[in-house]
Amino acid sequence: MSIRDTAWLCRGEAYPWTLASRAVTVAAVVLGSLFGVSVAGAHSSGCANAHTPIAATSRAALQRAVVCLIDRQRESRGLPALSENARLNRSAQGWTNTMVAFRDFSHGADFAARISAAGFRWSSVGENIATGFRTPAAVVRAWMASTGHCQNILSPRFRYAGAGVSARSISGYRGGTWTLDFGLLIGQPAPSGNWGPAEGCPY
Repeated sequence: MSIRDTAWLCRGEAYPWTLASRAVTVAAVVLGSLFGVSVAGAHSSGCANAHTPIAATSRAALQRAVVCLIDRQRESRGLPALSENARLNRSAQGWTNTMVAFRDFSHGADFAARISAAGFRWSSVGENIATGFRTPAAVVRAWMASTGHCQNILSPRFRYAGAGVSARSISGYRGGTWTLDFGLLIGQPAPSGNWGPAEGCPY
């Protein structure tokens, strides 16, 4: 595993580094066959297509599976579920396609501007990316085992999520490339104040 970067942003606010005040994050990690973690702990019960390889079902089914799996992670730790958002799906899919097309595993120059361009009017946003995984359960389990990615998934500040997926990998790994975008709309309160699960990352 190679962690590329973890950065935090917040519209209209600047916080010192404490986990409880992190409003927006981006986290990038190259994951794949070198990441030796079982997918059995991905809390996949009840999530259709959780263990379905990328090439065996539709993109929409995989997007729903990723959001379902992160909701299982949240709910098992007392956090409210996130709602799948079409604009965040569009943002995440567009960036996944760009990373694969240009073989550039990064968040680009301004991930928040990409989310805004998709029509999501945010007060807080975050993003996880990964490459080298064939199923939703595998990528979610790996994100949960990486501190910054896990903190995004378990952040109490987000209400929505959207996923992007490509069967093509970056950097020669087998498996697919994934993007997961998170958000809270302008004017919405955070759905929870429970930072305990995020503080316990990784799992």
